[in-house]
Amino acid sequence: QAAVDALAEVYANWVPKDQIITANLWSAELSKLAANAFLAQRISSINAMSALCEATGADVAQVAHSIGTDSRIGPKFLNASVGFGGSCFQKDILNLAYICECHGLKEVADYWYSVVG
Repeated sequence: QAAVDALAEVYANWVPKDQIITANLWSAELSKLAANAFLAQRISSINAMSALCEATGADVAQVAHSIGTDSRIGPKFLNASVGFGGSCFQKDILNLAYICECHGLKEVADYWYSVVG
């Protein structure tokens, strides 16, 4: 705990203390991986909706705007595109799958593998 407190004090030079989040090692790692996995799923979901919109004649921008007004969803990351780019999303989802496998959670690992196709 002393190391966590010391590091939080260093960050407090740039970040307000009420915005510094501390967690144990696994909670911190899984938080980072989960954040990227959730964003990747969000982007994948709007892209899947885009395909359905094209098939039905709906306007994906209108659908995105409509669902973005729901406070549980919000408007960010609802722009349909070719997919999620960069290496972090796929790498982090595969890391989640590997961690699940290492802990005997095959069904959960299979779910994460299905997210990256």
